[in-house]
Amino acid sequence: MSIIQLTNVNNQSLPSGVTFSDNTLKLLKKTIFKDTLTIKLNHRELTNLNIVVEPSVEAKLILELNDTDSSDVTYDIDMKLMENSQVKFLLISEVQSNNAKLNFKSSSLADSNMEFIGGFVNNVMDAKLFLDLDGKGANLRVRTITVSSTNHSQKLDIHMTHYAPFSSAEMTNVGIAGQNGIIKINGVGQIEQGMNGSSAFQTLKGIITNDKAQIDVNPILIIDEHDVTAGHAATVGKMEDEVIFYLRSRGITLEDAQRLIINGYLQPIIDEIDDELIKENVAKIVNERI
Repeated sequence: MSIIQLTNVNNQSLPSGVTFSDNTLKLLKKTIFKDTLTIKLNHRELTNLNIVVEPSVEAKLILELNDTDSSDVTYDIDMKLMENSQVKFLLISEVQSNNAKLNFKSSSLADSNMEFIGGFVNNVMDAKLFLDLDGKGANLRVRTITVSSTNHSQKLDIHMTHYAPFSSAEMTNVGIAGQNGIIKINGVGQIEQGMNGSSAFQTLKGIITNDKAQIDVNPILIIDEHDVTAGHAATVGKMEDEVIFYLRSRGITLEDAQRLIINGYLQPIIDEIDDELIKENVAKIVNERI
C-alpha cells in the first residue's frame, strides 16, 4: 500500500505514475497500480481536492477524511475518470464537526468503470454526491454505509445521472441509526432523454435500533427515455423482536445481538473492500459507532 499524506506532499516522494500540484492529484495514463493508493486528508490543511484519472489507468484508491475539529467545515472533492479507466474508490469520512458539508462530484467518460464504496461515520454532516456518467459505456457501482448514534445527524444525497447512452449505474445504500441518531438518504437515478440502452437501479435500507432513532430513505427515479431499464427498492425497519429474543436466549447480550444483526446487513458492502487491513479498519469504525 502507498500512503499519500497531502498535508506534507512536498516533503515526500510520490509513487511512480502520480503527480500533485495546485490541489490536483493525477494518475498518469496507461499506468496500472498494483498497490492500493491511500490519500489522507487530515487537520484541514487541504479541504479542496481534484483527482484526475487519465485514460487506461487501473487503480485502487482510498480517501480518508479524518477530522477531529468540531467547528464548521466544507470539503469539496472532484474526480474525473477518463476513457477506459478502471477504478475502485473507497471514501471513509469520519468528521467530528457539528456542521460539516461534503460535496463530491465525479465524471465518468467512455468505457470507464468506477466502484464507489463510502463509509460515513460523521457527527453532523450534509453530504452531496453527484456522480455523472458522461461517456458511452461508462459503468458505475455504488455502495455506502452511514451510521449515526448519540446526537449525530447525517444527510446523504446521491445523484447518478446518465448523460451518455449505454451507460449503467447501480447503488446500494445502508443507513443504521442508534440512540437518538438521525439519518436521511436520498438516492436519485436520472436518465436524460436520448440516453438509450442505459440502466439505473438502486436499493436503500434503513435500520433503527430503538424508537428514538430516525431514518428516512427516499429512492427517486427520473427517466426521460423509453429504451432503458430501471428499478428501485427501499425498506426501513426496527430489528425484529423475535430475532433479538432468539439471540439473547443463547446468552448473548442485547448490545451484542444488535451488533450481530447489523453486521449481517453490512457484511455484503464491507466484503467489497478487498484490502484486508482497510476492511478491518472500516468494520472497526462502524462497530464503534454502533
